[in-house]
Amino acid sequence: MKTIDEYGFQQTSVDFKRRKLPAYKVITEGNYTYIIFGDYETGPIHRIDNSTSGTTVIEWTYGKVSDRATLTYIPINETKEIE
Repeated sequence: MKTIDEYGFQQTSVDFKRRKLPAYKVITEGNYTYIIFGDYETGPIHRIDNSTSGTTVIEWTYGKVSDRATLTYIPINETKEIE
């Protein structure tokens, strides 16, 4: 298992929790806006959730971009374990 940050940098990287990537693609679907950071099939995905009245929630996950709507998201400030 590897621990990664919200941009996909591994815990052993000098960029872990230090480097931010610019958005490559922004996709809006209903109450969600997805931010993709490269031309990849699998990688970090940020989601902005505007479904709650007056509250915006920013979360992220790591997975296939095509599965973005069905993936499980975590708060933006948490790290994630991947295989």
